[in-house]
Amino acid sequence: MAEARMAGALQAYARLVHLWAPKLDLVSEGDLERFEERHVRDSLRALPLLEDAPAGPFADIGSGAGLPGIPLAIASGRFARLVEPRRRRAAFLEECLRSLDLAGEVVAHSAQEMASDPAYARAHPVVLARALAPPESALRLTVPLVAPGGVAVLFLGAGAKVPPGAEEWAQGIAIVRVE
Repeated sequence: MAEARMAGALQAYARLVHLWAPKLDLVSEGDLERFEERHVRDSLRALPLLEDAPAGPFADIGSGAGLPGIPLAIASGRFARLVEPRRRRAAFLEECLRSLDLAGEVVAHSAQEMASDPAYARAHPVVLARALAPPESALRLTVPLVAPGGVAVLFLGAGAKVPPGAEEWAQGIAIVRVE
């Protein structure tokens, strides 16, 4: 995507979050003022992992406000599977996909439910989790959805340690390569 078009789409996404956040508690009020810097830029740090991955949809588990899935879908042009079991937030994510004209779908199920469905289990070259659960728990939720040769990507909160079996890919991002 051309850089100017991408910047415009990211700004449109930020406007949607600002509009819906008070109704759905998408991000804290203090984070709204620095949403692009704190959340969008952070999400885009995983873009090289998507660019290097085999073809196929990526999954954002516990997508909530659409992070990191929406910014990555905008920047990569890949099909995004946004996984959010909370119905009202899932509706917000549907609106994001529709209004930003992004290729993707919202799956209103838990990661555990998806892992038991052959259509989703081991079906994604990249599965991401940001602010989903403690790192070890997040790994247990993401790895069953990663296709062979793919990667599970965990955004680590401040002070979180890289979980056993993962490697630090960048500061604050741990990955597990699935064979």
